[in-house]
Amino acid sequence: MKTLRNPTDLSVIVPVYNVEEYLPACIDSLLDQGGVRLEVILVNDGSSDRSGAIADRYADKDDRIRVIHRENGGASAARNTGLKFAAGEYIAFVDSDDWVKTDSLAGLYHEAARRQADAVMGNVLWVDPSRTEEHPVRSFYRPVPGEIRHIPFSGKDFFILLAKTDAYSPMAVNYIYRRTFLETIHARFEEGIMHEDELWSPVVLCSASKTVAVDIDFYCYRQREGSVMQSTGLRRRLDSLFRVTDRLTAFAAGFDFSGGDGELKNWFYVNIFKLYSRAFSLLPCIQDTSFPLPEHHLDHFWRDCPEMMPEPQKICRHYFRRAEADLKKYIDWRTSDHVASIASLLNTGKKLMLIYNVLQDEDLTWNVEDVPADWLITTDRRYFHRASAVVFHLPGLYQVLDDELEKQDGQVWVSLYLESEAQNPWVEDPEMRAAFDLWLCYRHDEKPQEHSFVRFCRKVEEKWLEEKR
Repeated sequence: MKTLRNPTDLSVIVPVYNVEEYLPACIDSLLDQGGVRLEVILVNDGSSDRSGAIADRYADKDDRIRVIHRENGGASAARNTGLKFAAGEYIAFVDSDDWVKTDSLAGLYHEAARRQADAVMGNVLWVDPSRTEEHPVRSFYRPVPGEIRHIPFSGKDFFILLAKTDAYSPMAVNYIYRRTFLETIHARFEEGIMHEDELWSPVVLCSASKTVAVDIDFYCYRQREGSVMQSTGLRRRLDSLFRVTDRLTAFAAGFDFSGGDGELKNWFYVNIFKLYSRAFSLLPCIQDTSFPLPEHHLDHFWRDCPEMMPEPQKICRHYFRRAEADLKKYIDWRTSDHVASIASLLNTGKKLMLIYNVLQDEDLTWNVEDVPADWLITTDRRYFHRASAVVFHLPGLYQVLDDELEKQDGQVWVSLYLESEAQNPWVEDPEMRAAFDLWLCYRHDEKPQEHSFVRFCRKVEEKWLEEKR
């Protein structure tokens, strides 16, 4: 006998990965939604903690919950899996460490159904759990102006209005979407990258026939240490941003500056060059000449700017110049004496000291003549495995550390920290202290006669002499 399933107003897709501490609050908030028939699709993306078991336990108690277990593939792959199984008239995405305000989803759904909109935008609160919900953290994005709320626009016009008022948010969780609309445009998240929302949101929004923004606070975006977007992953983030800008540039190629979508292309360029500015700001932080600079379309600005409207052209010029300055900074680093000449000088048999990271605006100019004759100094992390000694600045190390580092045989690790940082957890952590062979503390205002990096070479030599005695 066939069974009839109750119609579903809203499918909520939740990618789940190692969030056992936060998952119950997320699920509880979704079950506390009145006025809308919903299903919750929990996609356990290969969690190694208790997240999968927690999801199953909730599903056993509430038939609105469906759990899908899959091998780890990232948030995009988990969302795409959820899209395959979603049956709701509309679809929402919620991250498993966030939550939704009580009964708030009904407001978005009913406005969407009434307007027959492809996408409806609500308000996201950036919340620090250590503070009260009534005092959220300030968002990176400006609120949508009141005069354009609750008014239907085409997706293209809506994107232009949001971009003009600096209220455009690329967060996929900011919206709910008509399922048949997503199926018609074959919308899927790009897998294997970070910043996937930066690609999804503008393409989906500009493909919508009707969109509307409502003044409903519904989504609570948890600010926490260790979240995916707060973890470093510099190389992956940089690669991802370049992939996103490449896809967006290809999408924008379908618009003509002199055609009906001319204004849209102008403001789409603003979004693209804003992303380029972010990407190139990361490039000087890589400091590894084995990392290939991804292909990019930065030249599109000076090629296309004569066709652009004055205001978006001015904004693009600002982002272009910032990106250009960071690119120059990176090129200057690559061609500096302590980077460009290292490969050939290593063949002379000298010992190498790698300065893994430094304070911002640290002086990286030293007299080569002052360096002990049997030493070389570089900031190129390409040579980590060949370095006799490695200097790390704490606590700034966590900002640039992409992966775990394994000390090489015979390698000396030197920790460097300011006198004012003596009480920092990084400095006091016993496990951290055990990882280093030398701990050097200095005052930020001290100006020794010789460069501190040159002095470190002598300190390492002194350590080796002590060990031989």
